[in-house]
Amino acid sequence: MDMLRRWLRPPYRLSILACLAAAALAALHAGHAAGPMQPAGTPSPLMLACAVLLGALALLLWRQHRLALRLQALEQLRAEAEQARLAGEQHKARAQERLRIGRDIHDDLGQHLLTLKIDLAMLQTSTHDAAPLLARQLAMMARNIDLSIAALRCVIHDLRPPALDAGLQAACDGLLADFKRITGIACSCDYRLDAAAGSAHGPLLYHVLQEALANIARHARATHVQLSLLQAGATLACRISDDGVGLSGSPPRLGCGLSGMHERVAAAGGSLHIESRSGAGTTLRLSLPLAACEEAPLLHD
Repeated sequence: MDMLRRWLRPPYRLSILACLAAAALAALHAGHAAGPMQPAGTPSPLMLACAVLLGALALLLWRQHRLALRLQALEQLRAEAEQARLAGEQHKARAQERLRIGRDIHDDLGQHLLTLKIDLAMLQTSTHDAAPLLARQLAMMARNIDLSIAALRCVIHDLRPPALDAGLQAACDGLLADFKRITGIACSCDYRLDAAAGSAHGPLLYHVLQEALANIARHARATHVQLSLLQAGATLACRISDDGVGLSGSPPRLGCGLSGMHERVAAAGGSLHIESRSGAGTTLRLSLPLAACEEAPLLHD
């Protein structure tokens, strides 16, 4: 590969051309010295041979130039595929780590809190009539334990939403059904992806849809929401649109939730764009990389 690149550099091309030209001139001089001149307008065999050699050299350089371009394109595709593979592995590792942390929190801290709540409930039962002041303090402690358990469940839910256990499509359907029931806004969806593509970025897509629906419920005053999940080759595309009042400002001003989504999507190797005009609704477009497809051969004519 390095040898080919070296011979494709302009100085080496010029050296080859110079050598051929010098050889042609030397042969032409030898031909003049050896015999009489041919009639004017009649090309000599030597001149024809030189022309053929120069044409062959030009064809060779052109083919080498095409080969160099194809090698460069292949290296670029391989680099992009390697980056996508590394991003996918990092995302998978983060998802597995979140799942492990969630299980550890549930099995360890969650069980301790539950045991403490049971013990406190038994203590409340035994001291309810004996010491009213102590009973009030125990009730306050029980309430704090309940708040701690609720906060713990929220943390575990954020690490890995339980709704995703049934698959991404089922989880999205559940979100849309709850959203329609609470707000009365009609929803439609279009899924064109397989289960593997959905599981690759399930938690991220779930949280993006959650945040988008929350913003629509609070600000959009929409009558219809449409969700589209499409797998196109090595890319997973998500589109969430509404027919509401749109976002003010140019570019649209984003809240903390969507700004955080930008960071999480970028960390997963994807991109998130929001299109909105006042009075014309809002469209959120999300693109995430999937596992790299097998490369097609490029080195052919």
